[in-house]
Amino acid sequence: MSSVLNQVSVLSSIIYLDLSSNWLNGTIPSFLFKLSSLRHLHLENNLFTGHIGELPSRSVMEVIDFSNNMLDGPIPFSLFHLPSLLYLFLQNNSLTGRISQFQCHKLRYLDLSNNLLDGPIPSSVSKLVNLSVLILSSNNKLIQEIPPSICELKSLQILDLSKNGLSGSIPYCLGSFKKLLVLGLGLNNFQGTIFTTFSEGNSLRYLNFNGNQFQGHIPKSITNCRYLEVLDLGNNKIEDTFPSFLGTLTELRVLILRFNKLHGSMQSPSTNFSFPKLRILDVSNNVLSGNLPSNFFKDLKAMMDVDRNMEYMMMKITI
Repeated sequence: MSSVLNQVSVLSSIIYLDLSSNWLNGTIPSFLFKLSSLRHLHLENNLFTGHIGELPSRSVMEVIDFSNNMLDGPIPFSLFHLPSLLYLFLQNNSLTGRISQFQCHKLRYLDLSNNLLDGPIPSSVSKLVNLSVLILSSNNKLIQEIPPSICELKSLQILDLSKNGLSGSIPYCLGSFKKLLVLGLGLNNFQGTIFTTFSEGNSLRYLNFNGNQFQGHIPKSITNCRYLEVLDLGNNKIEDTFPSFLGTLTELRVLILRFNKLHGSMQSPSTNFSFPKLRILDVSNNVLSGNLPSNFFKDLKAMMDVDRNMEYMMMKITI
């Protein structure tokens, strides 16, 4: 490693450096951050350890990818203040501490998932007005409410905050974002009712509220999510009857309602075209009663076919 990096150190005009997917180890050399022309730095999928060094304020970095290493310690304050930064990938490390206030206004993609970060999501997230992807999942120790300032991120396409300790209610604005494709809030401590503000013309394809403390009813405004493929409301405290109205969602393939307080009987669909693409239905561990309507299951035609691709389970979404 040292011989390779020593050669790099003299390339003062280098713009793009990709050393990803090797067996490089040790700490990340500080001189890499001082290469004044470097815009893309890819060190992902290696064995780097230790702390990430501070970057100079004059840095012109646009893409930094240190994902899938063994880095630890806090995320440097300077990383969130780089004026040219567009993409930051730090997922799958052991980074600790709080997320600093954001000042990198051009940032489009931020992935800090699968680390050991704690504390609240900074309210300054509102400054990331160009952000299309925000992934903070699987940190376990992120706490408090989602800051209301997140409503300023009108360009969001993917928001994944799952597997943390977030609580409180969910900002209503998240149901009205026109570009949002993925909303993952599962395995947190959110309370209250699910917001009823899913607006017409939204683009949601994946909605996961599994493993929270939601109560009340399943909002009928979910039927405005015309492109929805996966809906997971399992493991909550929802008290309602079976939501047959969801049968109008013509793209819905997965419906998880397990471990709630659904009651009453499962009514036969009102049309012959209910749930036309549904392949997975889980209503286990509720208090449903009465006879199973044979017509309901007879009309689930998609379950009678074999889908070898199962793309909706992988959520292959291009940004």
